[in-house]
Amino acid sequence: MTEIRHVLVIAPQCPALGALKGLETVAESLYEAVTNPWLGGCEKGPLTSPSLLSGGSVTQAGVEQAIREAADRAGKAGATLVLALIGHGTVSGGRLYFMAGSSTAGDIHTGVDVGALLLQTLEAPGLNGVIAIVDTCHAAGAIPDLNSLSLGDQGGRTRLSILMSSAIREDSYELRFTRGIVKVLTEGISGAGEYLEPSAVADVVRTDAEIAGQTPVRVELDGDPFAERRLWLARNRRNQGCVSSAGSLLGPVAIEELDRALEPLGRAGTAITCVGDMEALRREIADRADPLSADRALALRVLDVLQEAPRTIALLNSWPGTALTSGRLRRALSAGFFRSGESLPITSGSELVRDAVEFLLLRAPGIGQSRTACLAAFVAALALDTDIDQSTPVLTRWAQEIGAAIELNDAFEELRKRDPKRRARLVVSLHSAVGDEWPESLEAWLLAGDGRRCPHEAFPCEPSRKGVERKLGAVLKWATQQAQELGTPLHQVEVAASAALLVEWRPEETNVGLRMGARYDVVLRWSDRIHPPPDLWWINDVARERLIAMDTPCASGAPVDWLSEEDTRHVPGLGERLENGEFDRAVAVSHRPARLKELITSLLPYSPIVMWPGGQSQLPAETRHSLDTYWQSLPAEFCRAYRDSWKQNCPERPGAQLAQLRTIWHDLEWLEFCSWFEQFTTEGEIPA
Repeated sequence: MTEIRHVLVIAPQCPALGALKGLETVAESLYEAVTNPWLGGCEKGPLTSPSLLSGGSVTQAGVEQAIREAADRAGKAGATLVLALIGHGTVSGGRLYFMAGSSTAGDIHTGVDVGALLLQTLEAPGLNGVIAIVDTCHAAGAIPDLNSLSLGDQGGRTRLSILMSSAIREDSYELRFTRGIVKVLTEGISGAGEYLEPSAVADVVRTDAEIAGQTPVRVELDGDPFAERRLWLARNRRNQGCVSSAGSLLGPVAIEELDRALEPLGRAGTAITCVGDMEALRREIADRADPLSADRALALRVLDVLQEAPRTIALLNSWPGTALTSGRLRRALSAGFFRSGESLPITSGSELVRDAVEFLLLRAPGIGQSRTACLAAFVAALALDTDIDQSTPVLTRWAQEIGAAIELNDAFEELRKRDPKRRARLVVSLHSAVGDEWPESLEAWLLAGDGRRCPHEAFPCEPSRKGVERKLGAVLKWATQQAQELGTPLHQVEVAASAALLVEWRPEETNVGLRMGARYDVVLRWSDRIHPPPDLWWINDVARERLIAMDTPCASGAPVDWLSEEDTRHVPGLGERLENGEFDRAVAVSHRPARLKELITSLLPYSPIVMWPGGQSQLPAETRHSLDTYWQSLPAEFCRAYRDSWKQNCPERPGAQLAQLRTIWHDLEWLEFCSWFEQFTTEGEIPA
């Protein structure tokens, strides 16, 4: 789990004690290091409470208020607080007083009692610990009364690490201590591991020749036995242990896109095995490439985008809601508002977190789309799936830091419109039909997304295709009225019929003013699953098991078993293979055999999803590729492809090849509907 980290850097000029040359610049360099997502990983403060304060306008009251507010925010977020005090200090009675813009020389009452304020900070409920950097004269006077912590509200269960620039009787010179810390953080320490702990940083700074004349002091307190990780100042840019299994800090998507951007500059294949490599590469390109070059601009853009990835990865690794799973991550990916034509990542676990973020930043955005829109849609989808409110502070902070506040708001608004809980589904069943015959009645149910069911309604019709299609208009009118009463718009029509009818009939093309599929997503279901025949009592249990198993990513693409002409030539032999469990995923027929109805009828008991060519005898390779690419968005993407195929002069979009396929599709939502009928034991009985 990646911890949440906050920062507050305070560097006031005190006119009464003389201006400190370069103070603001040094404070800013420290701030940039600890907020760099690849290094310190600290979140910047909100606009109302800046986390970098410097200059002569910083008053004593302002310092004290800023520290208290920072401690409160960090405590509420369960964060570690990195606190830096840089400037003038004076000592009295062994206590350090930090001098602000309003402080008066020789008057400790106008300064900030650092030790006392640190004690108050450590008592903030929920705080994960404090790392304090104090660069003033007499800095060791900042050490608080640690024994008194055991008597405080936290009972001593707190963590503190203080790095101080000088002993209590010593001066500090030219902000050398802070400069040394920044140097160590930006250069890293060989052999120090993935994270730079304060002790390691202090040891290196202490040996620097620049620090001669002052004695840095370090104090550590660890009173929390349940802490997941020791306090750390930054990730170690020299650490080689941070590489992935592919030998890079980055995932395959980032490596490929970076190589593509660097190739025109002659730097393709550059290994990024640690944080420092990326920053060094960025500096090299910025310094050496032609400033007006489009290739330079592209390479820097890719590197800038990758700089943002760790913030989102950290958000996901410390997700505030229900625990994330690989399945949830993939569902959120498929909910994004993009159609890039690229296959989604097929990894799982922590690798999927990394690969999803890189994919969304580098490949998902379309022409004219905000760079962070797809990433915001992904995060919003995860939030809704795990019951996280849009106003949750960790989400709003993340969006502000990557410049996606509006995109996140837009994503929540769009996803709420799509939310199945706010939309209704119409089920139209032709179960009373026998074989190739058309039924004399249609049965209809309107299902609200929250589980409510409208009264069942029967619609007598002429037993012909024409009669059924004519009656569908009346069914839709009834369903629309019911949906309006429920306050949920109708968005999906599910037509359940025998395999014999569904193989030849395209209900989405039924004219109800417009084609039914032009207004609604039309999904075909096998009516035998509503009330299975006695010899097929097991089919829904098997379908449920296979759907759950198919939720695991498949390295070969979509979880589909393809049947060739050789497989389908002898239907009885295929039946034996099906009974043996040889085909345990979705099944697709690569061609259109002469006995298609018989084949589809034999496949449906064994697979929850069956697909076949809609027209041509052999499916083109592009159709298979589209199926692999858009698997997570099916069956809705089929409906979109059908709609596009009806329009003249419609430019071919990603996924258009899916219109070549027909499918009978069952998902867990449909099986849940079917389970409602299990209480009715009379064969063929359909409840109202």
